[in-house]
Amino acid sequence: MENKKTIIAIVIVTLLIIILAVTYYLYNIYSNRQINLLTEEANKILQMDIVKDEIDTEIKTDGNFAIVEKATKEYIEKLKNIHDKIDEINSEINPNDIFKASNVEDKNLEEIDNIIKEYKEKCDNYFKEYKELAKEENIMENIENKNIKIRKNYYINLYKSIIAGEVMKKQLNTLQEAVEKEKDKLYSKLNVIERIKSYLEKNENYWNIKDDKIQFTNINKITEYYNLLNELAN
Repeated sequence: MENKKTIIAIVIVTLLIIILAVTYYLYNIYSNRQINLLTEEANKILQMDIVKDEIDTEIKTDGNFAIVEKATKEYIEKLKNIHDKIDEINSEINPNDIFKASNVEDKNLEEIDNIIKEYKEKCDNYFKEYKELAKEENIMENIENKNIKIRKNYYINLYKSIIAGEVMKKQLNTLQEAVEKEKDKLYSKLNVIERIKSYLEKNENYWNIKDDKIQFTNINKITEYYNLLNELAN
């Protein structure tokens, strides 16, 4: 009887060992496959034109690997979106819209000041958001706040190995330079708008509103005015 119990115990232990070995083997296959997929997706970001190209937001991995992949893509996309928003403000600036009749009515140019203020506030807010998001603690908070219940440190380090790698740092530096360039470009345009406003104020005796447009009475003045507008349009 005792021998029978011993044999049964040995069989059970053997089966458990086999099950554990098979489980471990299958998990390793799964884990390696997920890491390969995650590496492929990270490489796409590392090799893309970080400023112009769109991120493939489709999640290719599973489980906690998917959390790492999503956190990485979401973070880069947030930074890119801020760049795109400042770029969009730049493209929105149209001299014909800014200096239309309703904005310079009765030669009161306060609305131009409001437009300049609004553009500056939008740009500064986006730039501040970018700088805040780019801080190291916020980069890591992006993964640390995720609901990872098993081997959390492993997946946090996996995320860090992607986001804090040298090639990714170069990509993020390139993106930050592009954001700063867009900001400088916007401020240059706003400077031209201020110069145009100042020009209209100094030469208010040479222009009037006619047919919903600014009309100059002096050929030299109109040439100077349109040269300024062309400077803004470029």
